[in-house]
Amino acid sequence: MKLLKYPRVLNDGKVSGCCLVGEHLLVAGLYSIGCFSSEQLVNCALGKESAKEVQELFMMRCFTDSDNQVYDVFGSANRLFAVTDRMVLYADEWLEKRATVEFLKFWQVEAPACITDAKFDCNLNLVFILVNKSSSENSVVICNSQTTQKLGEIPLGQSKPLTAIMDPNSQIFTVICADRNISLFQYTDTGNYKLLHKLNHYVQVDPLRYKITMSPQADRLPILNSMSSSSTPAILLLDRQHNFKIDSTLVGHFDKCQILKYSPKIYRKTQKSGSKVTYNLAATAGFDTGSIVIWNTKRLKPLLNTKCTQDSYITDLQWAADGLSLFAFTNDGQMMIFAFRQEELGESLSESEVETFKSSVAHLDPLPPVPPSSTSSTIKPQDVQVGSIGTVTKVGGKKKVVPATIQSASMEFNTPSYNVPKDLKRRPKDPLLPSTNKKQKHDLEPMDFLDTTLLMPGISFSKMRLATPKVRLNFTCIASKTETLVMTVKNGSGNEQTPSVITLKQKEFAYEKTLFEDFLPKLITICTAGNNFWSCCSEDGTIYVYSDLGRKLLPPLIMGVPCSFLEACGNFLLCVTSAGQLYCWNIETSKLHFPPSSVYPLLSPTVRFSDDVLTRAENITMFSLTSNGVPIVTLSNGDGYMFDKEMETWMLINDSWWAYGSQYWDTTRTTTSGISLGESSDKHEKKNQSWNSEAQGLAESLNDNKSSILNYLEKRTNDELNRKGRARNLQKFAKTILMKEGYENLEEVVTLSHLENKLLVSLRLGENEEFIKLLVIYSIRLSEMGYKGRLENVLQWLYNDGDYKDMIIAAVSAEELLKKILVACAEIRHVQRVTTSYASAIGLINDSI
Repeated sequence: MKLLKYPRVLNDGKVSGCCLVGEHLLVAGLYSIGCFSSEQLVNCALGKESAKEVQELFMMRCFTDSDNQVYDVFGSANRLFAVTDRMVLYADEWLEKRATVEFLKFWQVEAPACITDAKFDCNLNLVFILVNKSSSENSVVICNSQTTQKLGEIPLGQSKPLTAIMDPNSQIFTVICADRNISLFQYTDTGNYKLLHKLNHYVQVDPLRYKITMSPQADRLPILNSMSSSSTPAILLLDRQHNFKIDSTLVGHFDKCQILKYSPKIYRKTQKSGSKVTYNLAATAGFDTGSIVIWNTKRLKPLLNTKCTQDSYITDLQWAADGLSLFAFTNDGQMMIFAFRQEELGESLSESEVETFKSSVAHLDPLPPVPPSSTSSTIKPQDVQVGSIGTVTKVGGKKKVVPATIQSASMEFNTPSYNVPKDLKRRPKDPLLPSTNKKQKHDLEPMDFLDTTLLMPGISFSKMRLATPKVRLNFTCIASKTETLVMTVKNGSGNEQTPSVITLKQKEFAYEKTLFEDFLPKLITICTAGNNFWSCCSEDGTIYVYSDLGRKLLPPLIMGVPCSFLEACGNFLLCVTSAGQLYCWNIETSKLHFPPSSVYPLLSPTVRFSDDVLTRAENITMFSLTSNGVPIVTLSNGDGYMFDKEMETWMLINDSWWAYGSQYWDTTRTTTSGISLGESSDKHEKKNQSWNSEAQGLAESLNDNKSSILNYLEKRTNDELNRKGRARNLQKFAKTILMKEGYENLEEVVTLSHLENKLLVSLRLGENEEFIKLLVIYSIRLSEMGYKGRLENVLQWLYNDGDYKDMIIAAVSAEELLKKILVACAEIRHVQRVTTSYASAIGLINDSI
């Protein structure tokens, strides 16, 4: 990416609006409109031309009085429009006449009325003028751009219109009013209209000139500064195809957003898996700072967040026609050009492909003709209840938030806070409803928050609250690989008078050596150790990272909230904050291993609700990290999860349901003792005798693998089942549900589901040896059950259309895996026809002969 700040001040130091007509960039401000060649400006940013030699092609004067400054410009190659507070002007043949062009009056209002915004539909040749009359007669005037004829007027009553959003498909016109009323109208080229929806959003609006566009395929409607889900303004992208439900949210502005401009192009990238994903790019800017943020609408984090100016603010943004450049203008007449390379943004789709996306958007039914005397629509609007976003669940019209608590045998935790803002909206209980004997949960404690609008949502009112470790006077941390290294923490008073002391000592035989010592004016809560580093965190959420000799590997990391978990393994460090945010860093490269995520999806938010805002969820019983940087979580219900950085989502490792029905779940093992949950080991041995001998041997070797992550998590599931007294259900399971009609195949279906999930998880965890054994067991089980189609699917995947010798899976060639499976299944008659054909294809039969 190249960034150029144009060296000259534009329009006498004032720029209020811009537009692109073909290759001509028009810049409006004060009483004039300048015209530049967008291609020349981009070449300057790329270093192909000198910026000092490139000037505007010509300047057009609008000849308005001092109270009518030009604040916006739009139009086509035939007719150009300039918008002021009182008038909309137009000029014909402006490209030929250039500086000598004359602007004429298109529409005018008399004081105290004013024009708050004007939009242009180039497809239907319509101009929409938003008129604020400071009375109950506010309206939107619809005019023909060619004949200047007034075609219709949309009355808004006392709602004062601020800005409007045009539909690229020329069907929907969105009006945002000062009373936070957002109305969507359908319109036609004759000026006929119909009120479609009124969106129920709590948005922060100011009497400013907002500049918003829809996505080029006309399927996403942006809503700026929404307060629907948190105390921080966010940008909502509503899905037009699904009744304007929330599709995604852009949260990254610490000031209110004033401008959102979509790129005119649609982009495509090929992922590592080979699949192609299409997405949009959008640029935003606020009116409190000079920052510009560029978003990929399929990602949570911005692509670019840059502060362009200190003493001014951004007044308008404009994408180039090819979608590879962005022009930004400030209030003091500065222009910045962002020029991107194609590989930075992705492949741009052609115009025909963009039109295909536009045509896929469902078209509205044609409006019936309206008599000339009818000027207003009497159709009752349909209220659209926009679904919640992020991690909030709406049940019965109320937002429900799920807290989580943590239990640990090794340390004590502070219970999560139940403090909430006093202005939190809560529906009062109906006194007429009959009382229930339901046990009352912990009542919420309202308190005043200072300047809640300035706080991050995770701090002011988090969607979840995890417990945090209590401060201990003294504690130690021993390295997992080298037990001779011990970190000792002696907490002080948490200030400069008595700082906390952190000491790393090496103990060998009877000798003890201090490797380093550090003093911190904070209270330390957790310590952990990786391969070549040590880390600790303070009570206020500051993380420190040291080498084995005490050298600071990173500046202190500020989480902003206390840390509930701090784990290290190999070169990776993992942190989970009390607000549920998950971070994982590679300390060796000093980089984030994957984008920050949340543990909220694991706490079953969709099934937790009550009359209170905060409710209980499952406890997090363990948070760990593998040597490959994969977070592992277990809950008090026995389920285990992993976070996959490629998919950027949580994945289920083991489900307590499989303990009930899978034949490959060992219920006789726990992490603490030999307590059996279900059948005795003798019964298991008798049961195994009927299995394939090779599969039995592989299964036993897998069960004996003490370093297996999957085995350990299954033991933890057994622990939770035993703790909750659900072991009896295991014994009754075979006698009840398996005897019911229609559930005869349940056990084999659950078994295959369990095996398939273990296969997928072991491959993602990099447990190659375990994966190979599981793959052979799975293939044998498919063969015994007669699932020929599913077995052939596995073999075809490994055969890879004949390229099996070059295909590497789990660090071995696909050819070797094929041979293992074919030899293991060779004597099973159900699938001999399938195995024989693949054995012949890879030459295995001929080799044996």
